Amino acid sequence: MQSRPVRAFTHYGQTKGPVFAQGMTLSAFLSLFAALFIGFAIFALVLGGDSALRDRVIQAVAGSVPGLLSTGEPGSTGVLDVDALLESSVLGWGSAIAAVGILFTAIGWIGTSREGFRAVFGLPDARGLPILLKLGDLGVAIGIGVLVLASAAILVVTSAVADALGIGWVGQGVGILAQFALDASIVALLYRFAGRLRLPAKQLLGASVACAVAFFVLKQFASLLLSGGANPVIASFAAIIGILVWLGLVNQILLLALAWIAVGPVGKAYARLEDVEIARDEAIAKAKAERAALKAEIAEREKPDPKQGLLMRQTHKRLAKQARKR
Repeated sequence: MQSRPVRAFTHYGQTKGPVFAQGMTLSAFLSLFAALFIGFAIFALVLGGDSALRDRVIQAVAGSVPGLLSTGEPGSTGVLDVDALLESSVLGWGSAIAAVGILFTAIGWIGTSREGFRAVFGLPDARGLPILLKLGDLGVAIGIGVLVLASAAILVVTSAVADALGIGWVGQGVGILAQFALDASIVALLYRFAGRLRLPAKQLLGASVACAVAFFVLKQFASLLLSGGANPVIASFAAIIGILVWLGLVNQILLLALAWIAVGPVGKAYARLEDVEIARDEAIAKAKAERAALKAEIAEREKPDPKQGLLMRQTHKRLAKQARKR
């Protein structure tokens, strides 16, 4: 019998994991820039005056996707300039209309990810009204933003306390733990609410922590992804290529973690349970449709026939005339 890692990787390929990962990567690349425009515009409008919190949020975002933001610090290089993002605004009709379109682009990755997550377990895409699904995706995006803000706020408080006590190294350690917890929390949020996967808490937590560990290891090699080397052709596009490669690895890790669960006994039991519930919902929907059709048919049959009513009235008149003659 094959080992679980082999079975997980085989299952990942059989469920078209690489194909979904590619689609998720392209969608994430487009959504990332749109989300940053919206997120930083709102952040600058609401909390832009708090410089300490602003710096921590920038550090959290820059740490999540290496090479994305140029923070202005020595040696910091990135595709987007933080100052330009903070100067963006959603005020005004033109900016507001553009922001709505950008917002739908920003949450596109969540919908694409949902299909990939559920496909690992052989489940169809989540059913429901498209507008409700979009609102759910928007809720997930807002949840990610709240997690980033909460992580940044914790770092601000702990760093201030550590500096006041003269133990700055504690603040650095807390920063690493906060970034790790942020990654794990975002993964759990994506699995549960974006993917609509009702996995047991133990499996959900284990997969989220495993992904956070993998992300931490990847970040240690981020400089290799973002360096163009001596090739002048690649050097000019190194940051963009690096972000694409980074996002591709992140999405593959997300799907592989689910594939690990799917080939286990809990994952198989969960897939069977979901199949039973889907079949039950389809049977209920079919029964409701048949009942509605039957009610419509009965109502149609119970409608009075105009021809029969006319015949009855004519008969009554004829009988009345005969009665008067007698």
